[in-house]
Amino acid sequence: MPVTASPTLFYIAQGDAGVSGPTVGCGDSAVAVTGAAISFTDPVEGALRTLLADHSQQLGQSGLDNALWQSSLEVLSVDRAGSVITAHLAGTLKLGGECDIPRVEQQLLLTAEKAAGAPVAITINGKTLSSALSLK
Repeated sequence: MPVTASPTLFYIAQGDAGVSGPTVGCGDSAVAVTGAAISFTDPVEGALRTLLADHSQQLGQSGLDNALWQSSLEVLSVDRAGSVITAHLAGTLKLGGECDIPRVEQQLLLTAEKAAGAPVAITINGKTLSSALSLK
């Protein structure tokens, strides 16, 4: 049964050094933003789908960056096996530089974990998130 709710999405405050949210590599912060209301059956799928659909480099006039803006990823499925939640993504991951590795990782993980209320593992094209990011 679909639910309508506003997912919490994470964007990057560059050079913020953890003032506005969890610290991310390169001295940035991950900042929680409430997205527009969407309809979804799985909260993790809904939140990630919303985050990945945003192809703007910055979030409006907020000054927050979207490290995923150049990527073309989609959510294939979200598997739940006991307490283990895995989100499977597919598509093209495009990074703007070395600092985008922790930014992309935290945007995806924090958004998924906030939606799930628990840790979430993420795969991209069948690889773990960390190995997908390390190949760039």
